Amino acid sequence: MSTNSTKINQIEAQIVQGLQSEDDSAVLKAIKKARSKGTEKVIPAMFEVYANSKNSSVKEAVTKLLQELKSTSAIDPLIDQLSSPHENCRILALSAIWNSGLDVNDYIDEIVQTVINGDFQEAFEALTIIENLEPPFDEEVILNSQLMLNQYFNKNTPAEKDSLVKEIASIINRIGQQI
Repeated sequence: MSTNSTKINQIEAQIVQGLQSEDDSAVLKAIKKARSKGTEKVIPAMFEVYANSKNSSVKEAVTKLLQELKSTSAIDPLIDQLSSPHENCRILALSAIWNSGLDVNDYIDEIVQTVINGDFQEAFEALTIIENLEPPFDEEVILNSQLMLNQYFNKNTPAEKDSLVKEIASIINRIGQQI
């Protein structure tokens, strides 16, 4: 292992340790350090802090950092959060994806799955992402998304989010016709 990667691993470990602190000021310092020296490897710990902290300043700092991510290496850890048991983390992940402007075309079906399993707010956040997608699209991802949406409408009773889910289905169907 090179000296540089060892140093990066040590920095990541320090950040994660700071994020796990019971002291909110230590957590805020770790978030600040993550902003300048962190990698995508600290993203799961950021979501853990967000899920468990009761401090609004901590939550706000995590939100701001995640919404400003621009590295494509952040996509996988953000997508992983779509299956979080914490609704607020799923919503934050969707919001971070939207605000970051990262290309998530290969994950449309995972976003659609989040919509189907989630609530109105998750559907709203996902709609903002899906409305602004740019080609190219993977045919298999689009077909899988269409299948999930068709199954959703065939077996579910009406819900508050249905108008948003219908709009998402309409967009996905238009994309499918262009492929």
